[in-house]
Amino acid sequence: MSLQHVLLVLLSKESNTGYGVGRLLRDELSHLWDARLQQIYSELAKLEARGLLAVETVELPNRPAKKIYSLTGDGQEALDAWLLTRPTPRVCKDDFLVRLVCLERLSPQLLARRLEERLDEMTREEARLSTLAAKISRTDPAQLGSLLALEAALTRAQAEAAWCGRAAAVLHEQAGEANAQPSVDDRRRGSQGAVA
Repeated sequence: MSLQHVLLVLLSKESNTGYGVGRLLRDELSHLWDARLQQIYSELAKLEARGLLAVETVELPNRPAKKIYSLTGDGQEALDAWLLTRPTPRVCKDDFLVRLVCLERLSPQLLARRLEERLDEMTREEARLSTLAAKISRTDPAQLGSLLALEAALTRAQAEAAWCGRAAAVLHEQAGEANAQPSVDDRRRGSQGAVA
């Protein structure tokens, strides 16, 4: 999946400006995709060049003209073809989990603190997603897909929050035990924490 697919999906729901799509992604759909305005405008231009988007330019007094993007017939066909393909497996790129692989090189207190920060972040994300889900009609078939995607993101946030709490508890339990290896914190302070 690429940002171009995300743009085709969003523009199939309603025509929009590049800024409008960016605001939608930031405010309501950040659980699906993260993109900056510069990326969005670049991909919209590519889709337009391929004939998948039509652009209506609206002149505004004392402001730059506004471009409103909508799917062309070819854009609808490209979207339909993509929707029929098998989704690729979800790829995880999580620098925090990679750091856990070197758990022995970091102090348990630092990792516990990072887990608690992540728990706070996931708790805020749960609240945000719950608020969004409450605004979606459960009886409108046109919103069912959005609701299911939102509930999947909410379930992931809840699971990650629960894991963070369990992992932090384990690290707090071990925080009193001496590490066989000096932690990064100890190495930064010098040989104070080094094992003889």
